[in-house]
Amino acid sequence: MVTPKLKLKSLHVKVSLAVATGALFIMLVSSYFFYQRIYDRSLAESERSVQQLLETVSATAAIAAYVGNKELGQEVVGGLTKNDIVIGAEITANNETIGAQGKHIVKGGPTYSNLKLIGPFDPKEIVGELSVLTNLPLIAKRARDSALATTFSLAAQAAVIAILVLVLVYWMMTRPLSSLSKRLHGIIPGDGKRLDVQTKHKSDEIGLLVNDINSLLTTVEKMLLEERQLRHRVELLEHRFRGIFEDSSAGIFLVREDGTMVTANPAFFKLTGKFNGLDDVAPDTNIVKETFLIPDQARGLIKLAIVSQRPCSCDLKISSANSDEKDRWVHCIFSPAGEDQSNPVVEGVMYDITQRKLTEDITRELAEKDSLTGLANRQAAELVLKDLTTSRLQTGGGFVVMLIDLDRFKFINDTYGHDAGDWVLKTVADRLHRRVRSSDVIARLGGDEFLIILTQTDNRLKVKELAEKLLADQQQPMEVQPGFFETVAMSIGIAFYDRKEDNETSIRKHADQAMYSVKRNGKNGYAIYNPMGKHDIFIANKALS
Repeated sequence: MVTPKLKLKSLHVKVSLAVATGALFIMLVSSYFFYQRIYDRSLAESERSVQQLLETVSATAAIAAYVGNKELGQEVVGGLTKNDIVIGAEITANNETIGAQGKHIVKGGPTYSNLKLIGPFDPKEIVGELSVLTNLPLIAKRARDSALATTFSLAAQAAVIAILVLVLVYWMMTRPLSSLSKRLHGIIPGDGKRLDVQTKHKSDEIGLLVNDINSLLTTVEKMLLEERQLRHRVELLEHRFRGIFEDSSAGIFLVREDGTMVTANPAFFKLTGKFNGLDDVAPDTNIVKETFLIPDQARGLIKLAIVSQRPCSCDLKISSANSDEKDRWVHCIFSPAGEDQSNPVVEGVMYDITQRKLTEDITRELAEKDSLTGLANRQAAELVLKDLTTSRLQTGGGFVVMLIDLDRFKFINDTYGHDAGDWVLKTVADRLHRRVRSSDVIARLGGDEFLIILTQTDNRLKVKELAEKLLADQQQPMEVQPGFFETVAMSIGIAFYDRKEDNETSIRKHADQAMYSVKRNGKNGYAIYNPMGKHDIFIANKALS
């Protein structure tokens, strides 16, 4: 069933059908044209033959008409009717029939022909008329026969030419191309084989086609070789990258914008501890939500990587699979992976930095805490003040700074020694810590100087109440040495943050000014800073304004 279809689609068959169709069309058109032309010419020649026949006997017919000789006239018409194209003849003179033979003549009919008879002595004298009826069917039949013969001859010539063209096309084009196609089918790209150019086709289009095919085979062979080499290199790189991916100590994962996972390496699952492997992760699981303690931070980084098309990184906390374990810190790097913006994918790389974070926290704590009292030190207090003034400038709100200096501390330290002084400082720090909230900051600035930052209040009355409680706490005696008890007093300077005028330096300076006004007025009290210099001063058991 396949072979006939292939033959019908072959070039030779297509050319044969095209040539045959063209030849048939030309034959039909030319046959019609030549048939009509030859038919009309045959009819015209028959008419001329009749006229020539009439002219041949016109002289005899004119004499018969001139002398009225019926025998001669009858002999003339008899001779005319012997011709097979004449079926009737008649000679008339002076309205009298001189001779008649064959069918009766009706003047004016389609087969009627006549000739005026001229007198034998006077060329201008009409002596009679010779009329004939032509055998029109016979004339038409002869015309058709002649036309058909010519038409068949032309058709035969066209058929012979078409067959000759088909043979030449097959022998000069189809057969070489078919042979070339069979030889080409036997060549496998890359096997090194080439087509041979036959001598008779070296200078024609077949030879040019063979050379082009050989050039194409050479190009394809080079491309296949390069493709094999490239594929081999890609396989090596893929193997290496797969090894890096699988054996890496860093957790590597691919995640979509919606938080669902594409893939991840074993280190990721070992690091997070939430799943045993990729097979345990359901397709709709939001791995970002399951992994990170604050998912919004990770989502923001993923979105930033997609929008900016650049890597971004941050230290993030991951939730522990075991509730008894502490949460861990990882450093994450998110990078765009792929160019499909309709469904973007981000590559994440994470490695455990929990120990580093703990070390940093310890280092920061040592750097920002007072080693004796455990309170924040001067550096930490200055950072808090700077952050508060910056944030309050943008968001509004206020805070309060209380600068404290111990009275009688120098006496106790000189009298009982440094150990007693250290004990007093730790006791005072503990008493201060019990009075303020966890959101407030207590710092030891150095020596016997302390700083309290009330971060979430600007209520004047409550600040006064707190200051009085702090003063009252210090009235409780402290055992500085076995059997020896002492009390200390405080001078407290208070400054309220003014968003229009204050910064981290000025507010502390204002608290310092208020504190020294207390010392000048008897110590053991507090004063609230007033920019006009009239500070609101309270001395224990005595209030001054």
